[in-house]
Amino acid sequence: MFAHSLKILLILSLPTIGVAASNPSPNETGTIQLAMSDTVTSKVVLVLQEGGDECRGIPNVYQFDCYRQMFRRAGSSVSKFPDYSEARKAFRHVEKTLKAVLKQYPDKATPPLRSNGRTYKPVQSDAVKSASAAFERARAEATTILLRANGPIRIHYERIASVVGSNKLIIRSQLLMQVLFKHLT
Repeated sequence: MFAHSLKILLILSLPTIGVAASNPSPNETGTIQLAMSDTVTSKVVLVLQEGGDECRGIPNVYQFDCYRQMFRRAGSSVSKFPDYSEARKAFRHVEKTLKAVLKQYPDKATPPLRSNGRTYKPVQSDAVKSASAAFERARAEATTILLRANGPIRIHYERIASVVGSNKLIIRSQLLMQVLFKHLT
């Protein structure tokens, strides 16, 4: 009898333990959002990968606004999950840096680009190198924030950081190609 009661008590307490351990937050409909899940992490990684693919496919003067919007979408995708607050902070930092780049180096003579239902503003072509340096610094800082995480969220942040950091190589290779192209012409 005691063992049976103990089993029932354990079974009834499982959902409570799971909810309490994940630090849930209610969303607009009042339902509970569980954080630190492979689903949430995969969604963020997908936003970053697909966004990176799109940004690499457009002319480099528009890429800064494209990446700004990508990091904004990534931040929005984790905004309901308190365990991802550091990721949201890292994404916001990159987004703000790119917003400052767009404000500092606007190209008023070049029209905005429309791609995949989004509009991207250009930076001045002679400012691409400076803008890229600012972007790389912000991205490196975001990667550092993510990789400093402790506890169970660390695995999730490492997955996200690998995508955030992987785009650095692509920006560098594009800059190298620009330099080589200028020397050849």
